[in-house]
Amino acid sequence: MAPTIGGEIERVDGRDLTYEEFVERYMKPNLPVVLTGLTDTWRSRTDWVDNSDPTRPNLSFFSSLCSSSVVQVADCNKKEYSEQKRVEMTVADFVRSWVEDSSNQPESCRYLKDWHFVKEFPNYCAYSTPTFFMDDWLNIYLDSHALHRDTDICPHQNEANCADYRFVYMGPKGTWTPLHADVFRSYSWSANVCGKKHWLLLPPSQSHLLLHRCMSWRRRCCVCRDLKLRLLLLVFVENGSSGQAFSCECLNF
Repeated sequence: MAPTIGGEIERVDGRDLTYEEFVERYMKPNLPVVLTGLTDTWRSRTDWVDNSDPTRPNLSFFSSLCSSSVVQVADCNKKEYSEQKRVEMTVADFVRSWVEDSSNQPESCRYLKDWHFVKEFPNYCAYSTPTFFMDDWLNIYLDSHALHRDTDICPHQNEANCADYRFVYMGPKGTWTPLHADVFRSYSWSANVCGKKHWLLLPPSQSHLLLHRCMSWRRRCCVCRDLKLRLLLLVFVENGSSGQAFSCECLNF
């Protein structure tokens, strides 16, 4: 019998949810949830969004503050081994290519990924971690790791590239992430500051069905490219001991 595909993820106003309720309703039963209303006071909601068009990112902000930062950029139209082909470029070059591509028909589809923004700009408070996610054992461990003190382990110029798992992702309409499980099968949360991100999630009970079908699922994710609505939300994805919650992401501005 074919597996059932579909279902709804509960959407809850995070301001009306207590930590105890979050644990009982979502963490213990290992369920994903969309939390709203938690990003309203974030600095990124002001600086990173275009004042004249709140559905678009403020690219000039990144060009001015982070122009020389070197980041990983994936080309969603090219494959390298089992991943999207990646290159390194400065944020200024990435923004320039984004603007140029928006007025042409580019062959590439560039998506800035895994940018250690918090580590690179520690004095810029882009967001405040919601109470539900304060118990962040993975980043607490990495924040005190020897790589921050021993230059033989991690040279200073590379420290920001391997320091934590607080990432910023940026990409135009049509960029996407292949099917994957989050780092170390850990619990994770993601927040949209601008644009809409469409998620495809599979429960642990169906993960065995993907063992030889990853590439076909990646191609199916391209249907997300036509989305253009704006949504500001927080997504919490559980990865409990009973299995992994796999997700495929697509971000569109």
